[in-house]
Amino acid sequence: TGATESDIDTFTDVMRLSAPPTPVPPTADTTAGQGNFEQVGCNLCHSETLTTGNSIFTGMSNVTFHPLSDFALHHMGQGLADGINQGLATGDEFRTAPLWGIGQRLFLLHDGRASDLVQAVQQHASQGSEANQVINNFNNLSTQQQQQLLDFLRSL
Repeated sequence: TGATESDIDTFTDVMRLSAPPTPVPPTADTTAGQGNFEQVGCNLCHSETLTTGNSIFTGMSNVTFHPLSDFALHHMGQGLADGINQGLATGDEFRTAPLWGIGQRLFLLHDGRASDLVQAVQQHASQGSEANQVINNFNNLSTQQQQQLLDFLRSL
């Protein structure tokens, strides 16, 4: 075909240069839910704001964006472990997935095992998971606070 880039390189460029999903306008509940998200500690891994470094792409250097991810590797414990080593990641480590657009997803977590947000949140807790305290904090929220947090996630 005469292509000089591989399909993977092309896909990478498309993903890198695509605009993020547009969140729905905030409401009182989603704003409260964002506060609950931070209060319980979800933002320790799902960082709201990052800034790009220098880029070869025009207009992509030092851009602030809101992926709700730190893109770092974290131990997620035995419950989410798949036993697959990839690069520097061991079988229970995963790169924090960005939460933007999560309200539009049908399947959640790295392997699609969860089909609703409560299930996905709860599955972050297991022996050896860095998220155990955060999930305990989530579980200690009132039902209304948990619902607000879930509404915030669905709005992304």
